[in-house]
Amino acid sequence: MPRISSNVSVYPTEPDADPLGDWLASLSRINTLVRDDVLVLPAHNSPFHGLHARLDQLIGHHQQGLVRLEEVITEPRRVVDVFGSLFARSVSDDALGMATGEALAHLNHLWKARKILREADEQGVWWWQWRAAQRAAD
Repeated sequence: MPRISSNVSVYPTEPDADPLGDWLASLSRINTLVRDDVLVLPAHNSPFHGLHARLDQLIGHHQQGLVRLEEVITEPRRVVDVFGSLFARSVSDDALGMATGEALAHLNHLWKARKILREADEQGVWWWQWRAAQRAAD
């Protein structure tokens, strides 16, 4: 899509999935398999040229989100506590599900990379934080 990013989310049926890792790998693969001068026919908005630049923008956008997220989880945080580091505007009630799924996709990606810890409290709420050894190594 030329102007918006796809919603990459974790869904309740696969709570430990890493859809962001899969999506980033897919974008990188498309970048190597498809020529830059193709006409892209997106699901939203108008057709466009410049596939590689757009793929690079999308990858960079999510990589920047991961960096911002890493800066926030020096202390334990719930998924709703990281919305501000990932989204440019506040999350409305009608977008809460999509925002939660996307934030979880970013957290799971860092968790699968063993950069952060995930622990459940007595109520079953997940809290995310940097691994102490990992943060010290950085």
